[in-house]
Amino acid sequence: MKVRINRSGKIFIGVTILLGVAAANTANNLLYLVVSSMLSLMLVSGIYSILNLRGVKVTVVPPPEIFAKTPARLKIVVYKESRFPSFLIEVLSWESAYFFPLVGSDPAQGYVTYTFKRRGRADRITLVVSSSFPLGMFTRENWIELETDIVVFPKPEKVRPREMERLLSETEGSKPRLGSKGYEDIKDLRDYRGDPIKLIHWKVSAKRGELMVKNMEGETAPPLILTLDMVEGTLEERLSKLTYLTSELMNRGHPVGLKLGDAFIPPGRGTAHKRKILRELALYGA
Repeated sequence: MKVRINRSGKIFIGVTILLGVAAANTANNLLYLVVSSMLSLMLVSGIYSILNLRGVKVTVVPPPEIFAKTPARLKIVVYKESRFPSFLIEVLSWESAYFFPLVGSDPAQGYVTYTFKRRGRADRITLVVSSSFPLGMFTRENWIELETDIVVFPKPEKVRPREMERLLSETEGSKPRLGSKGYEDIKDLRDYRGDPIKLIHWKVSAKRGELMVKNMEGETAPPLILTLDMVEGTLEERLSKLTYLTSELMNRGHPVGLKLGDAFIPPGRGTAHKRKILRELALYGA
């Protein structure tokens, strides 16, 4: 546990030293009493600050998708393993902090920003729990390492339009026009992505509060299987580009698969399938 002296604490210590010197030079009993009281106040403050941080527990709930070199919003849950609450608790990461005026036995929630420097598995993160209670003269900091089971996906790197055109050239012209056979049958619903207005399902959109589009039977785009050979660059750049392509192609309606080394994921759709591919990209060679 580290101690940091705040500005008010420095002033208080300076005044205490000056009064102590004056008391020693003048042998004034009243000054001795004042200095003793000030020293006692600092001692009591230190004891209370230690007890205030003792028993404070922090757990982290990560979001479902975390990308390398991209700030992630982590939910933190704080509680006290004691019937006596703690006051003025602040939980800090390297980039942000969240302040809890009161922490008791009931869990309190907040959020901090945390950036993971590289892809792969992150088995622990470091946070700081601090408090300036009770007088604000000193801040005690407790550095904690939390064990986690987080898989950090590669940072998405946008591919050049020429690369995207090359990848989609085989599917060019395969999407049927409106009014062609098959557009009378609704397959499912998806988010709006600049589609024609006649495809918007207004009733469902009104219920959900966001535009939903009818995915027609004849609208299914051809499946694509991603490989490292499809893109250029270093290994990390290729993995980043495949991460971008996974989301982009799925948003365009393509079933996406992955062939990466000995691993093979058949083409599919949906959030769970996308995260399965991203997880494979994150752990490749790690």
